[in-house]
Formats: sequence, C-alpha cells, structure tokens
Amino acid sequence: MQNIFLKLENLFSNRVIQFAGFLGLFLGYVADAISDKNIYWAFAMLVVSLVFMAIYDEMSTYDIYHSETIHIPVIIRVDDNTDTTYVLETLLVKLEEKGHIKEHYKESLLKYRGINLDEFIFEYNGDLFDYKRLLSFAQIINYKINQTERALKTKVLFHVAYYRRPSVAYMLGVIFRTEGLVLYQNDDGGSTFEEVASVTTRAYKEHVESLEKYDLLEEFEEPHKQDELLFIINSASHDVDPRVASLKGYKNRVTMKLKPQKIKRNNEEKIVSGTIPVEDDWTQYSQEIYTQIHNYRLQYKKIVIAHAMPEALALLLGMAMENYWNIEITQYFNNDNIPVYNMQDVQFYF
Repeated sequence: MQNIFLKLENLFSNRVIQFAGFLGLFLGYVADAISDKNIYWAFAMLVVSLVFMAIYDEMSTYDIYHSETIHIPVIIRVDDNTDTTYVLETLLVKLEEKGHIKEHYKESLLKYRGINLDEFIFEYNGDLFDYKRLLSFAQIINYKINQTERALKTKVLFHVAYYRRPSVAYMLGVIFRTEGLVLYQNDDGGSTFEEVASVTTRAYKEHVESLEKYDLLEEFEEPHKQDELLFIINSASHDVDPRVASLKGYKNRVTMKLKPQKIKRNNEEKIVSGTIPVEDDWTQYSQEIYTQIHNYRLQYKKIVIAHAMPEALALLLGMAMENYWNIEITQYFNNDNIPVYNMQDVQFYF
C-alpha cells in the first residue's frame, strides 16, 4: 500500500502529467468555444495519451530504482579542506559517464528510494589522537552504511572517496569488510578521484606466494625476541624514517618498499617510481602487504605499522586485517610516528 501511495505521489509530481493537466484545462475551454465533438474527443485522446505516457515513464523509473543495483557515493574527509560537495558531484559525473547511473540521479534516488546522498558526506576535523572521538566518527559511518543496506533490501554498491589520513583509513576499512565496494584515490593535487579497486570478492586478502609489487627487507637485531615487530610500508613518494623517536627503539623490523611499476599511459609505456599508478588494480598491492602481515603475525605478539601510503590502499588493508589482531597503527606527526589506536580496539557497537 505504501508503494502505491508513493507511486501516486511521484505521478502527480511528474512534469508530463502536470503538463497534461494544464493542457487538458486549456483545450477544454477551446473545445467548448468551438463546440465540435470531434475536436473535443481529439483533445481528450491527446490528454489521455499524455497521461498514459507519464504513467509508463513513472512506473519504469520506479522499477529501475527498486530492482537494479543502487550506487551510493560515500565521501569521507578527515583533516582536510577539500570541498566535499564538489567531490560528491564529481563522483556522480564519473558514474554517469560509465553508464552506472542516469541524469538527475541524486534527485531521483531521493524521490524513489528516500535516499539523500548528502547524508553520505562525513567530515572529521577533530584531534587525530582523540581515539574516542575518532571512533565515534567511525561508528556514525558504520551505522549509516548498515542502516542503508537494511532499508534498501537490494544490491548496494558503495563508491568510497576517502581522504586524507591513511591511519584513519585502516579503522574505516573494518566498516567496509564486505563485497560491493568501489574505492577511489585522490590525485594529491585537488578534488579529482580515480577508481583504483573494485571489490566484488574478498580477493584483497588472498595470500600470494611471491612479491611482484614490493621488495621486502628484514632487519632482525634480536631475532630471539618476538614481542613486537615494526612493520614499515613505503608506498609513496616519501619513506618512513625508522630513526624518529618512536621507532628507533625497535630491534626487529620489516620494510616493504614499492618497486618501480611499468604502466601504459597515453599510449606510451612508462616507469613510475614512488607512487602506485591509478591505472593498476590496487587489490594486488593489498594482497602482498596483507600476506606478509599475516605471516609475521604468527611469529610476533604485536605488530606496529608505520606507513607512507595512499589512503585507498590503507582502507583496503583495514578491510583485510579487520579487528582481530594485535596491530598498532601510527600517524606521522611533528617529525615522529605516534601511535593512534590498536586494531583490536576498533569496535562499532554502541
């Protein structure tokens, strides 16, 4: 019954039906003035045809938004000043260009499914080291995602554009430990985001036998001690400095260093160093890092991660690691890598 009333409400707001109503009123006066039954019936048929066209259009559109995959952009901004509304509109344009959505998608989604995309913009400008506040921020996102999936009762594909702190991305990855996710990476120069991973399976946490994207360096000064391991991930134009105050005390450490990558860009083959090409599927990068973390987790009681990496990759790793292991995440701040939280403490129940 609710769907019927919803369809009627949408029908009355349809532009064609509104035009048909206006036209019927106008032509009614014309027909009366002419006093010709043939003209009257011709006008009546025209108006009725417009009404049926509007009904067909409305029903077709209604069915589209209730049967096909619902695409929802999720914009998450942490400690950054990029205009989130602009990022949302940019993502919608990309989705329309790829044929995933139609014109006026934002308005139609609100009209037919009651989903307001502005409610999927999340901003955090607080202290990165205020863990309780940071977790509350993540809990709000988690609640919104779960509520939406339950309410829609159909396939939902979340398109996540997150920026700018990778340390928080690990935490948020626990929220999206699911299938039906597309990740976007900021271009580091503005509000442009490129798709870097489409998560349709749990391939991002599959184990790999060999490393193609990274070099692995092991430095064990006290191999017999297996309490803590410093795990460094260098996947950016700058590297983690293991000599900073919070890291220099670790006697055992492992470093994963990004290899130069060969890509094809603008019909030319190029070698890219220091950054992960957006042309690649970042799933493989996640697989290689996750495999090593998993292996060392079996040997050490605690792993401390210090990272220089893009946000989307950190989110993928958060999805892979989840919140079961004793893994401490650090954040670079004031020339040091400060502990922010432990993955085991990331719980989303209230």
